Amino acid sequence: MRLWIACLLVLIVLAHIAMWTSDMPRDLALRLTIINAAGWAVILLPAWAVSKWAAAHKRR
Repeated sequence: MRLWIACLLVLIVLAHIAMWTSDMPRDLALRLTIINAAGWAVILLPAWAVSKWAAAHKRR
């Protein structure tokens, strides 16, 4: 599981590097980066919190 997460993070970072080094306007790249980061936060933070909660209840 950790390998999949690491691969996903590497791909996301590489995609952002490709976007920032392209000829895209900087303000658009910044807006897309912020939207992407917020979207991943909305997805990953609750999933992480639920997994921690489930692990805590499993140990009981």
